[in-house]
Amino acid sequence: MNNFSNILALAHYRNNDFISIKKSITLAKKNHAHITVLLTRKKHSIKHQWLNKVAMDNFTNEKQIISLINNAKHEGVSICYKIREERDQYIALKSQLENTKYDLVVAEHKKEGSWLWPFKKTEYSSLLSASDTSILFVGDHQWLDKGNVLAAIETEESTFSHRKFNDEIIAKASDLAKLLVSDIHLFNCYWESCSMSFKDIESAKINIECSNHLEHLTALVKKYHFKDECLHVEEGLADDIIPHQANKLNANVVVIGCGEHKGWLSKIKGHTIDYVLDNLKCDLLAMKQSHFH
Repeated sequence: MNNFSNILALAHYRNNDFISIKKSITLAKKNHAHITVLLTRKKHSIKHQWLNKVAMDNFTNEKQIISLINNAKHEGVSICYKIREERDQYIALKSQLENTKYDLVVAEHKKEGSWLWPFKKTEYSSLLSASDTSILFVGDHQWLDKGNVLAAIETEESTFSHRKFNDEIIAKASDLAKLLVSDIHLFNCYWESCSMSFKDIESAKINIECSNHLEHLTALVKKYHFKDECLHVEEGLADDIIPHQANKLNANVVVIGCGEHKGWLSKIKGHTIDYVLDNLKCDLLAMKQSHFH
């Protein structure tokens, strides 16, 4: 379980439930991991500082964080606490990662709605751009006993680096599934343009395409000996299909790759994470690709 032995949990004053800390503690208990809690104390202008409410809210939230940390220590968790005064979490995370290497970053996510402008830089993508470390975006739902971990595998590319990235995704998804006492399922989706006429012919074509993609996925992961019922292929856009499959399988976490593409392609493909997060009823592990020679 070395994939998750050193965890950085992001905390922010705007959140008073601190789900990122609580779920990091849950993982640490199962894995004997070390946690660093990083609180971003936002720099306020002179105009805002005169409001005592800001100071009081900050004081109350810090007391809650310290209480969580002390309780975790009493339960045997190795945990420490750092504060960075920055404009936002992106800068705080980037500064912290310059000093220390972590296996996993845990951040709380808030749903932002489907009105997002496609090329708007969200907080999710800002945090991902700041970190080469995988980020687990968590919400206020509970991890289910005997739930599932769903790993999204892209089979269209066959380069060495992409195959290794798929291996990384499966390895981390498997480790996470063991920690959460969950089964792991692999998933791939594809998109084919279909005419509205000749429905029977098109239906047969879709079935053939689905079968071909399933065979491709099966061959790709043959060495892992997954059962057939743990492999899934569905026709449609990832933005829609991933949340649908996750909800259908009662997933605790969806694991998805990101950061392979640059430029405009990165903006288009990377935005999938924003839409998926806002429609998931579970957590999402966004994995960054390592550099292979």
